[in-house]
Amino acid sequence: MDRQVAGREDAELAQLMEKFVTVRIVQGWGMDLSIFQFDHELTWAVFFMNADKTIYGRYGSRSERKNTTNAISMEGLKKALEAALKFHAGYPGNKADFAGKKGPAPTWPTPEEIPDLKGRPNIKQADGTRGGCIHCHQAHDGELMSLRAMNKPVTDKLVWPYPMPSRLGLTLDPKERATVKSVDPDSPAEKGGFKVGDSITKFGGQPILSIADVQWVMHNASEPAKVEAEVERDGKPAKASLALEAGWRKKDDFTWRVIVWSMRHRMIGLQPLEVLSDDDRQKLGVKADQLGLRVKGFPPDFVKDKNKEAAQKFQKDDVLLDVDGKKGLVGENGLLGYLVQKKPGENAEFTLLRGGKPQKIQLTVP
Repeated sequence: MDRQVAGREDAELAQLMEKFVTVRIVQGWGMDLSIFQFDHELTWAVFFMNADKTIYGRYGSRSERKNTTNAISMEGLKKALEAALKFHAGYPGNKADFAGKKGPAPTWPTPEEIPDLKGRPNIKQADGTRGGCIHCHQAHDGELMSLRAMNKPVTDKLVWPYPMPSRLGLTLDPKERATVKSVDPDSPAEKGGFKVGDSITKFGGQPILSIADVQWVMHNASEPAKVEAEVERDGKPAKASLALEAGWRKKDDFTWRVIVWSMRHRMIGLQPLEVLSDDDRQKLGVKADQLGLRVKGFPPDFVKDKNKEAAQKFQKDDVLLDVDGKKGLVGENGLLGYLVQKKPGENAEFTLLRGGKPQKIQLTVP
């Protein structure tokens, strides 16, 4: 996608891009985090802006590790470009419509000023190598870990950022602007009146030009809340809504994110945990509301890791059932999300099966 856009390989795309002043940002050093607020763990993203820094919209989405382009397409990008040009044609008369496109002031103004990132070898201006460049994802990683170290609250919004609307039953077509591809039965999307084929024109009062714009509204929404939508349905205006219940963000799976490696190593000092199959759950008597995660091993550099305690207490093939007696945590997503929101120095008690027998161990949250 990056090569296609930067090289303007698509003639229609190139013609559209000629109507913009295009700037390609290739490093995180000096990136103004008061402006460039987006899902920093994307591999590729676009901002549509006015010269006065008004943001018309964003483009770029992702929901899993294996398929990095499952939510973006050349067709969708071109439609977002066309929408941005229409927004610009109405400017500044429509300026107030875009007020919500800019988020709250960041805790740190640029990535290099985030405490957890200071002292790392690649936290420097880009030198042309992968190792000599602040990666965008490090801004998210650094902010979360810095706040933990300062005993500041680690919010659901920070742990589960930019959730895809599909988590609430609303799947959008990546080849369209923000058009409903499917609606899950009995989901918040269906209950809110969304229909297949709806084109979302406004969401949370903001003009929409992509899936990323929908995610932006969801990311910044309070909870519980009801987000109102204006849609075009069969050529006519209609309304729908999306109810966000308390804790709804935790339905999103963040284990595709780069930050999960930091969480694993710092929180529990383990390699990726294996989810038990239904057969294994039945054989071992693991209940539906228990974690059912098998320890597969430890990081190769474990002796240098910040959580050495886990090496002495966990063993290969241990099956984790729960932590602190908490029921209903789903997979690594639930386990790591729970642990990272505990304060450093607190204890976490794990219930596990070792050799088929239940045991309890305690770890100090680092």
